[in-house]
Amino acid sequence: MAATRYPGFDVTGAKKSWDARTREIVTARLEKKTGQPFAFLTPEEAETLKAIAGHLLFEDREELVEYVVAHFDEELSGNAGESQRKADLPPAATFVRQGLAALDAAAKRRHWRRFVHCRTGQQFELLAALQIGALEPAPEWSGIPQKELFKKLLSMAVDAYASHPRVWSEMGYAGPAYPRGYYRIELGVRDPWEPAEAGPQPSGR
Repeated sequence: MAATRYPGFDVTGAKKSWDARTREIVTARLEKKTGQPFAFLTPEEAETLKAIAGHLLFEDREELVEYVVAHFDEELSGNAGESQRKADLPPAATFVRQGLAALDAAAKRRHWRRFVHCRTGQQFELLAALQIGALEPAPEWSGIPQKELFKKLLSMAVDAYASHPRVWSEMGYAGPAYPRGYYRIELGVRDPWEPAEAGPQPSGR
């Protein structure tokens, strides 16, 4: 993980400034149930998504990666709409499920094992090929555009990751605007409750 530029900052310290519903939503994210049983994902799918999310987010903290996988499960098992979806793509649940199966099939063709059992370098290679649509054509990819699958996995992973209060604290985000509001919007000017950046920190994993 990258060292935070906001050491000691904890966004939940401001929760008394949020309205009750906002406080309930944010607190629930810290208490979100992770791991089995999932409502939609199979154990194999969850295992594959965990490996993928760790690479896409450059994150190895179990709590946060499992939170991301739980978010996938919640989104894919729910009845909420997708806001926007290209006409030639299947619904998200079908798209991700078939896409993960196709990625596993591609891993078996190249390395004789499922994606999650490949070495780290092999997993990187598979994801890099998926990103540019360069995995070998196969029946499993029928109706599953590789580039679009990569974008879907990445966007869902980032959406989940950036919604976790721990990540908010590390990026210096001081929490929901409502009802307190942000009013100092000039470049380089902070509201009183926003943390000061400590300066560049060394990074590592």
